[in-house]
Amino acid sequence: MSKKILLVVIVTTLTVNITMFYYKVLPEWRNSLLLKIHNSVLNNDIQYDVIDAYYQSNYGSCQHSVVRENKINCKKLIENETPMTQIIPVNVSRICNLTKITENCQLFRHINGYDDKVITQLEEDFPLAFGIRLYNSPEQVEQLLRIIYRPHNFYCIHVDTGSDKSIFNSLKAVARCFENVVVLSKIRTVYSSIRLVEADLLCMKEALKSSVQWKYFLNMAGEEVPLKTNLEIVQICQLLKGRNEIESEPAPYFAKRRMKWGYNLTEFEMIRTNVLKKPFTGNVRLRKGCAYGTFARRFVQFVLNNDKANDFFEFLKDTYAPEEVFFSTLNSVGGAPGGYNITIRNSHRDFLSRTILWQWNRHIMCPGKYRRTVCVFNNKALPWLVKQLELIANKMDGDYDQVVIDCMEEYLRNKTLQADVTGFNKMRYLQYPHIKDLHNRNLWDKI
Repeated sequence: MSKKILLVVIVTTLTVNITMFYYKVLPEWRNSLLLKIHNSVLNNDIQYDVIDAYYQSNYGSCQHSVVRENKINCKKLIENETPMTQIIPVNVSRICNLTKITENCQLFRHINGYDDKVITQLEEDFPLAFGIRLYNSPEQVEQLLRIIYRPHNFYCIHVDTGSDKSIFNSLKAVARCFENVVVLSKIRTVYSSIRLVEADLLCMKEALKSSVQWKYFLNMAGEEVPLKTNLEIVQICQLLKGRNEIESEPAPYFAKRRMKWGYNLTEFEMIRTNVLKKPFTGNVRLRKGCAYGTFARRFVQFVLNNDKANDFFEFLKDTYAPEEVFFSTLNSVGGAPGGYNITIRNSHRDFLSRTILWQWNRHIMCPGKYRRTVCVFNNKALPWLVKQLELIANKMDGDYDQVVIDCMEEYLRNKTLQADVTGFNKMRYLQYPHIKDLHNRNLWDKI
């Protein structure tokens, strides 16, 4: 009988200990090792009535979320349980005034979730820099910022000088609430001109001037939305081992032809002249790719300071669509940090920095509409978008469909709160041609 009692006591003690370990010790240990919740605003004990009063006076008459206001279930949309039959654009008459809602930075950051981020030590040890170009839609850019914002990263926003002055002022008001956000307005960007590259280079310079020791720089457009959390982006960048992630292929005939003739830059467009350009004498092989990429810090320094890079930039000033060849070509130059001569194509689905659906891509139909031959996604794209391996989707426009943006924000926020360091499936990324050789021990030892 005593043996039975002893056995019961042992089992009960073990059960209690295991339960305490699972529900108390393990979570505390995990949090202490991995998580740092930046909720400094919450620690300041802001009264709820103060928050409510601020919300009503600043947000009460504006549309903070199309999804919440219309009681849309994003989870069901993403899981394709209840597809929507309509698209819902942002209500222009009820757009939040950024200058007004940022009057109290502390409450603005609190209400918009900037300071309630779950951040792993892995992320803090691997800061990123972002450069965002825009012409309009400052409210969408603020939403993009709050999706990607982390206090240890760096952010540069460039507003087109041709934009309404209120756009710059409203984003400047947002930046005033952060020490790691810079807003510039120095260049009138023109489609398919060197000024697109110039705006990116300006933000790269600002990033290098900052105190943040970021590892990678990602350039973005204001109408793009990430598909991955900051943690996932960091984990993917770590697989690159200092290599860039740039779309690159030998320049086709039409791209070379753009370099043959000089173009005049007007206020709104590039106009071809009958003047033949002298070939570039820098002994580089022209390559073509996307204007957006993921650039290692040492490559950014190379782009800004290397003589050949500067000469190539000067050569491209009077060419058409130089943004499609500048980074791709320099990435293949001998001695370029993180560079390679591997062909990476969006059409081959091995370009990781972007999900882009072009009008001539017949394998995947656009769940949205085409604008300048690029698919603008709507909420019907959600089940497909969340399955993609790429970092960022180009493009989404709140004036066309705000639901897809709101749902992506909700999806990424929920994933961020999980902070699942171990759930990342790196095997899917090790198959990419510019990554797999880095993880072959014999080849890596030779590099």
